[in-house]
Amino acid sequence: MKQVTRRSALTTAGVVAASTAVLGSPPAGSAAATKLWTLEGELKIHPKFLYRYYLVFGDGQKCALFGADHAREPQALARLELPVRVRVRGELGTSYHAGGTDKNPSPFPRTWILYMDVHEVEVLR
Repeated sequence: MKQVTRRSALTTAGVVAASTAVLGSPPAGSAAATKLWTLEGELKIHPKFLYRYYLVFGDGQKCALFGADHAREPQALARLELPVRVRVRGELGTSYHAGGTDKNPSPFPRTWILYMDVHEVEVLR
């Protein structure tokens, strides 16, 4: 068995601390914990899906858009007249919709949803 010295233990602890600082996320509730991302695409409205507003990117992929408080009807998007291209900034997340159960069926299939809680909206011309 290899002998552990004080120096090797401190070096290992330093490497672990440095990698945690680079790879780890900030503690929840801290100001740095919220990272805002920017997305651009065509704003669409779906009348009956799990989300109402969503972006469509050039290749057909979609991202659901919610209000900053995760509300289904973001007021900043409700004021816009369609069709319109927008740039949005906000927090990205994913959620899983299980598709319902035998006792409580859902009309929507099982799916993962990429969503953004929108903080800022800019109309593009």
